[in-house]
Amino acid sequence: MFSKNADLFFEEPHCHREPPATYGILHLLRRDIIQCLGKDPSSGKDLAFPALWPGAMAILAGIDLLAKYHAGSDEVGGVGRRFRDFIKEYFTLPTQGDDEVIYQLRNALLHSFGLYSRSKTGVYRFEMTLGGSPVVTRRRDDRYVIDLFALHREFEDAIARYRKDLEGNMILKANFDRMFSNYGSVSYTGRTS
Repeated sequence: MFSKNADLFFEEPHCHREPPATYGILHLLRRDIIQCLGKDPSSGKDLAFPALWPGAMAILAGIDLLAKYHAGSDEVGGVGRRFRDFIKEYFTLPTQGDDEVIYQLRNALLHSFGLYSRSKTGVYRFEMTLGGSPVVTRRRDDRYVIDLFALHREFEDAIARYRKDLEGNMILKANFDRMFSNYGSVSYTGRTS
């Protein structure tokens, strides 16, 4: 059962099936991210109207989702730890503390649809850019530039790394199975008249 569920969950975003069907949550999320970033997920063609902030929010929600699977837990109060642990394990970030910066971006966007976050340890003010930069660029003490396209590339690379680790690790497989029933798939019948 693990392999069937994993195949559904990790299905590549360019794959498209007409409803009625069962879809992996991560598959659908990745398709939506690509579309928000201005591409047709099936063909790769440019779209006229990207939705960049929702795209960033979907990437950050995707990190949350994968962090639950990695930890095998969705316990209340553990979001920050799970999120940062997943980034430390599967993202390639050049600067120590970038995991916290990305977590604070998550908080800013998902809680306020804004670019400001305050934690017990500091203030974070964000700008977003597209293409060519590292994921996080520090401007001053509390100012950070996030490259949305670089964040998306890191997210996709993290998915591949996590899936590879999952193949040979019984603890990660058990964690995956524990989360799949709640966060693994959805059935969609299509439009009704």
